[in-house]
Amino acid sequence: MSLPATMKICEDTVKRYLTEILVKLQQAQVLEEATVVLLGSIARGKQTLRSDIDFLVITPVYVRHWRVPINVHVHLETREVFLKKLNQGNDFQGWAVRFGKVCADASGWWTQVLADKGCQAWPDWRPKVQHARKRQSVASRVLADGDGDGAEEEYLMVAAHIARALLLRSHVFPLSRPELPAQLVEIGLREDARSVERLMNGTNDLDELQQIAAFVEQRLNELEQVATASDAQGKPTMKKLTGQQLPRLFNQGIEAV
Repeated sequence: MSLPATMKICEDTVKRYLTEILVKLQQAQVLEEATVVLLGSIARGKQTLRSDIDFLVITPVYVRHWRVPINVHVHLETREVFLKKLNQGNDFQGWAVRFGKVCADASGWWTQVLADKGCQAWPDWRPKVQHARKRQSVASRVLADGDGDGAEEEYLMVAAHIARALLLRSHVFPLSRPELPAQLVEIGLREDARSVERLMNGTNDLDELQQIAAFVEQRLNELEQVATASDAQGKPTMKKLTGQQLPRLFNQGIEAV
């Protein structure tokens, strides 16, 4: 496995968990047909102290999940499920084929998937808004309880989902979480970028979190209105927008694109 130079500080950790995954796949007798892909900021060489280690494991048949450390995520999928979600435009599978780093693929199946550009549908941005609303419901309760650390973590999830929705809607594929602020700036959404950055830095007091929460809630409401209008028209919003058009769209409410 070849890792970017900026990943050397965590290379040993990644290799240790990769070895564990390979042993589990060997025990399940699917190693030769399995594909293991490293995901997230570590795959991009953009990891921070808060970054988790994410692996996608794809097998021909179902494999039972096993216990892993809290900072490690192993996403298990069969080939059939992965390809179905990829064809449906799921952004998780779409991210994997665009930016994931393959760690094991003895059968060559992953190479074939990457060669088939026709199956890589552009993800719909609207499910990200739904995910953001679910997390926002939790985040607001945690903040009301005065748990600043917990609220900050929850609102970071909300802001990241919103950022991905905004980028996908502008036909820009979201990179890893630490890279989202720069991508938002590129499409003219500086305030959204600042919110994500402040939450990632993790140094906000309760008053500052209240301000961020208010902005995030406003942006989420605006996106839900636009998503509702798009659903009513029976088609997804796919037109690429400029940085100037996006803020103006929100100021105008639910104008369709």
